[in-house]
Amino acid sequence: MSIEKLSSTSSEVTCVTAEFCVIGGGMAGLIVARRLAEGGRRVVVLESGQDGVDSASQELNRIVDFQGHYSRAMDGRYRSLGGSSSRWGGRLVPIYASDTEERRHLGLAAWPLIYRELERYQQDVESIFGITQGAFSGVSLETVGLDGDFPADDPDFAGRLAKWVSFRRCNLATLWRSALKRLDTLEVWLGATVTAFDLDRQSGRLQGVVARGLAGRSLRVRAEQFILAAGTIETTRLLLWLDRQSDEHAFARTRVLGRYFQDHLKAEVATIGRRNKAESNRLFGYHFTHGTRRSLHLDFSQEAQRQTGVSSAFVYAAMDLSASKLSHIKTMARSLQRGQISLKETAALALELPLVMRSAYWRVVRQQVFMPDDVRLGLQIAVEQMPHYENRIMLAQETDALGMPKAGLDWRPREADESTFRAVAGRLRAYWARQGLDQACPLDWHVDEADGDMAFTDRAEAYAHPSGSARMGTDPAQSVVRPDLFCHDVPNLSVASAAVFPTAGSANPTLTILELALRHADGLLARSRSPKAAFGVSYAGSDILADAMAPISASATSATSSSPI
Repeated sequence: MSIEKLSSTSSEVTCVTAEFCVIGGGMAGLIVARRLAEGGRRVVVLESGQDGVDSASQELNRIVDFQGHYSRAMDGRYRSLGGSSSRWGGRLVPIYASDTEERRHLGLAAWPLIYRELERYQQDVESIFGITQGAFSGVSLETVGLDGDFPADDPDFAGRLAKWVSFRRCNLATLWRSALKRLDTLEVWLGATVTAFDLDRQSGRLQGVVARGLAGRSLRVRAEQFILAAGTIETTRLLLWLDRQSDEHAFARTRVLGRYFQDHLKAEVATIGRRNKAESNRLFGYHFTHGTRRSLHLDFSQEAQRQTGVSSAFVYAAMDLSASKLSHIKTMARSLQRGQISLKETAALALELPLVMRSAYWRVVRQQVFMPDDVRLGLQIAVEQMPHYENRIMLAQETDALGMPKAGLDWRPREADESTFRAVAGRLRAYWARQGLDQACPLDWHVDEADGDMAFTDRAEAYAHPSGSARMGTDPAQSVVRPDLFCHDVPNLSVASAAVFPTAGSANPTLTILELALRHADGLLARSRSPKAAFGVSYAGSDILADAMAPISASATSATSSSPI
């Protein structure tokens, strides 16, 4: 692998060719790129950010929030090699098969794929991050002695144990640096934000893209296949920009590009009392099984969803370390994740040696993370937001530093989302008493589901799990991509992102995104020609490709049918 910085090129315009061009160097993009390169294919990756998060690149994430409800555009998305994995908490939980099936009580159609097509890649994802393979429910709860506290046969809630990637393995760019360097058919460009598309309107194929850097240099890429893997919001913005640059030709048949934008909604609904500190630690502290950190994940049961007529939701305990000395340990772990550990952080940690020693004892002997008395536990409900046509991403009039229209979000929680919160809270109150959890860990509720004047959604915020705005399906009018993730009317452009999810699902989306990315990469390998032996040569902008692709102006909005954009 070679890593090039667009800002460091000697030429104002550089051109490259490859069989595959992956737009976005986050987790999904790197997984697709590595799979293809290991298959001998020539791959170029265009990453808008740098090798680490920087403020100038991050500013390109700024959106126009028309409703004022979406708070996670800047702290839930990161432009850098590795993408949001540089700040990712590391939680992996699969969605249920029922999430992908028809849900008649909600009028939701099934996903246009079989759940097993995703599930077969679960072990691959676990292997990537070096975590324990095996069950998330059933035997996993038995292993840590929680099966009696959170029984599998409860009518309202089903317990699972989420798996957590260790901090030092979360950042995929760091984790894979050595492996990627050995791939001589992989080329990564940093500081290269796609700003223009060359679409052949007669065939509908994307012939090339132009990426620009903040310093003014340009990179022109011609490829046979293009994969958009830039996260839901940025991917949708680029698809909308492609459509505008083609005079709404690229996605003329669809009525849903940018529509049905969703995010999980989360709200702290109660404080979990720690009347019995040791018991609260046993129930809600992190456990370790075979070296992998695990945490309780309570799902609102499928039967309860049908009975109450609402979508899925999950409940979990969140540790508030703001007043705890344990925060020093977490800060150092985060620094380790970013590859930046300061002397000051190391010194601060040394001052907490007694806490470190006690934490080590709990880790080795009890196979748990120790929670000091000063750790507060918050009870969080996260609901699956229902897909709503009016929740959308569009191109705003305001532009960014590269002259691109910013993503405009017209999004807010809806009545259906409030109904899910209330249904879950009502059943959760009864569940807590039924399981005897209120003896050691009584709940101090912040909101009452019986109070019609108090809305859960007023307390809720987006979880930074955006999805749905380029949904997959078989009807070109009601979807953007096919089940194989290729755009209906741009046959060599595909999307590897949660943007294709028809529904948000019952869990954090990361595992599902990566399973989709692996499935898609294997599909690309199967349909592509024989492996290429060498990478396309970079050359100056005066060559044929440069002549074929006209320079983009910051405000370009139209093109003729045969000329580049």
